Amino acid sequence: MARWNLSCDDSAEHRAVSACHDGGVSASPARLTAARSAGLLLAGAVLGAGLTPVPALADGPGYGGTANALTVAWNAGSEQRGVAVYAVGFRSGSPVQVRVGGEAERSVTADPSGAIDMVLTAATTTATAATVASAAVTTATAAAAGTIVLVSGHTPAGELRTLVGAVPPEAAGIGVAQLVPWAATLVGLGGAALWLRRRYATVAAGQLSRYRHPARHRA
Repeated sequence: MARWNLSCDDSAEHRAVSACHDGGVSASPARLTAARSAGLLLAGAVLGAGLTPVPALADGPGYGGTANALTVAWNAGSEQRGVAVYAVGFRSGSPVQVRVGGEAERSVTADPSGAIDMVLTAATTTATAATVASAAVTTATAAAAGTIVLVSGHTPAGELRTLVGAVPPEAAGIGVAQLVPWAATLVGLGGAALWLRRRYATVAAGQLSRYRHPARHRA
């Protein structure tokens, strides 16, 4: 009678261990897939946040113009260093007046597409009717950061069009503000990699423990 009870208990224990073993085997791939997907989503979110474009110091809020029709930026990447002014929306071939700060107005002819593209430099040059025209900034205060830039002319419909912008601060190279997004991205990727490593180690350990065969009971 006692032997029959022991055998019954052993059979129940074997069934429970077998059920747990089978359930662990079927659930392990799903858990691995879920952990891998969560890790990839976390890494993608961190990478996307780090690579999101942010406005540079020289092109910050308040500079440029109305509805992206006027762009005022430093032309530091070319041989002719100065303040570049680009405006659109004027009548083709019509005169456009440009004023920087308290300086006198300069007249530039719009190109066939109704745009003007000029560089304000410290050297005296003559404005032309070409796509790229040049004018002169005669004083240092005219090119100071925050100086108002006014561009006025007529639209193809004959209406008066006036754009208002400002001279941005000149970029002084790479600063801490430009390095912060990259540093945050590296830290986030490192944290995601560490989390994935610990997650996979935990899942693998649990999977190995389920694969262990139960000890055989003697009758």
